[in-house]
Amino acid sequence: FIYTVQPGDSLFVIGARFGISIDQIQLANGLVETNIVPGQALLIPLYTYTVQQGDNYDSIARWTFVSAEALQKANPSVTPANMRPGMKVTIPELPKKPITALGYYTLRNPGLDQELIHNFAPYATYLAFFEYHISSDGSLSELNDSPAVQTAWRRRVPPLMTVTNLTETGFSPSLAHRVLNQPDVRNRLIDNIVQTISRKGYAGVNIDFEQIVEEDRDLFSGFLRLLKERLKPSGYVLTVAVPPKTNENIAWL
Repeated sequence: FIYTVQPGDSLFVIGARFGISIDQIQLANGLVETNIVPGQALLIPLYTYTVQQGDNYDSIARWTFVSAEALQKANPSVTPANMRPGMKVTIPELPKKPITALGYYTLRNPGLDQELIHNFAPYATYLAFFEYHISSDGSLSELNDSPAVQTAWRRRVPPLMTVTNLTETGFSPSLAHRVLNQPDVRNRLIDNIVQTISRKGYAGVNIDFEQIVEEDRDLFSGFLRLLKERLKPSGYVLTVAVPPKTNENIAWL
């Protein structure tokens, strides 16, 4: 189940509350350090939930992502009337769900690319090949990707071209701004993406524009909408990389 860190919490306090070791919490959440902050979501890798003060089946359902009805059915001895702090509630197993896994792959040389794509294909739904660079006139850089595209299709994992606003100095918000704010350039970029997908035999595209400034958010959404409309009739896939906003001080996230 998922626990949201509260003020005053520590991994020791949370571990003691739910009967789990600090090491288990760190391992399940990829935590190298023990410091945590209020509001942080932690996966608690247990199939039993320890009832807390003020809990009921509805509140436990929110932590465990299982319906209140399913929880009651799995715990007939713990009724809403006799539920007390410290009691153990069994979390029923959820039905398995399919997931979509997109893996990025930086092309190196045809021999190595073919070997690694062959090995990793069973674990991916899509492989996004890195990367095509955009220019201020809407053109795209070249990429020797044909062997990789063919290998991906042979291994039954659809390949995606990755289009970025990367430059020699990193992701460029000014480059994205120039392209998105000029309709003719934006449309030329869309044309070039669609043509490259068709010419190279890709299944679709991954748009990895990063550090876009806040004022361009609607232009970026509009660009994606137009691109989607162009791709949809041919059945091409559109995916978007979205950098996570980790705090309020990073304006471009």
